[in-house]
Amino acid sequence: MVIVMKNIPLYKQIQHAIKHQIRLGNLRSGDRIPSEKELAEQFHVSLITTKNAMAGLAEEGVVVRIKGKGTFVAGQASFKLRIPIETYQKTDESLAAHHIPLPPKAKEMIGIIIPSMRTKVEQRLLDAIENAVNENGYTLVIRVSRGSSVKELLAIDELYELKVVGLVLFSIGSEHERQTVDRATELGFPYVLIDRYYTDKPNVSVCSNNIEGAYKAVTNLVKQGFRKFALVTPPKAHSVVIERIAGFEKAAAKAHISPEHIIRLTLPYEIFIESIQHREQILDNWISQYYGRFTALVAVDVELARLAHYSLIRTIGREKAKHIAIVTFDDPGIDGIAYVQQDEKMIGIQAVTLLLDQIHHGIRTPKNLFVPMEWIPSS
Repeated sequence: MVIVMKNIPLYKQIQHAIKHQIRLGNLRSGDRIPSEKELAEQFHVSLITTKNAMAGLAEEGVVVRIKGKGTFVAGQASFKLRIPIETYQKTDESLAAHHIPLPPKAKEMIGIIIPSMRTKVEQRLLDAIENAVNENGYTLVIRVSRGSSVKELLAIDELYELKVVGLVLFSIGSEHERQTVDRATELGFPYVLIDRYYTDKPNVSVCSNNIEGAYKAVTNLVKQGFRKFALVTPPKAHSVVIERIAGFEKAAAKAHISPEHIIRLTLPYEIFIESIQHREQILDNWISQYYGRFTALVAVDVELARLAHYSLIRTIGREKAKHIAIVTFDDPGIDGIAYVQQDEKMIGIQAVTLLLDQIHHGIRTPKNLFVPMEWIPSS
């Protein structure tokens, strides 16, 4: 749900994000808005900030607050969905890229299923895909799965009922849990996978070159003299994680890093739906146990990099933590952490191009495109 806007107060960013979801149709009249506490955790702000955001939306008539039940989207008559794009351009140029005007009914629709719109990567991918879709005369219909295979399947059926002509699938992507792709195939959808692909069946996909990206990260650490590593990853549930680990191992082998100099921690995705205190405790306990056995930490996921960074500070102190190098994938927004950056714009353009080939010409030649990643040194 988060849309990053520079120089705009936090409570207004939350308001813009909620309005954005209403415009997209992801929040509709009568839908419950997350609680102030949930919003505070999601946006990493205080309860006072979310209270101010909700109070302002209630005053505008965007939401209705019902005591003892929660906050709900008001009827659309009380909220001007057709705000001119010029209004956004005067406020902040970055908002214009996320504005999706209500299209003429004659336009054909392309659907996208995406896990969330919480991360910068997802936001930039969505922006690139939406631009490419609109430039080709189509309308993009967005459904958010929140990492649930059940919601992905429901979204597929809903998009089928809406008569979308093709799909961009940013699915949860497990090698053993791919009902979404199977269902899209069953319904005859042209589709393109992004950030995922399957090794045991033909598919059309566009991904970052994750092996190359991980190789760059570790190689640059080795050049700086680091020889003892911690590798923090999610489970090997899909191609992205599998390839980033493979790239790490390739670079470590070439640098003759001994396996005994690599400490590994695998954390389930579920820790991010549990309490902040619980996941902090897991990392703190692990670092307390293994601190001293690594001088560089590679986090396969940007959220894990943030978690490890703050855990190091809590566990060993800020000064000692400065001597532990952290690298990850995509910008963690923390000074001192190097990363490899995906080219979300190119991924989005290539995905739409491959999908349009299928829609216009019936071309579905199995193809996996890999977009290079860029090494960004720590500041």
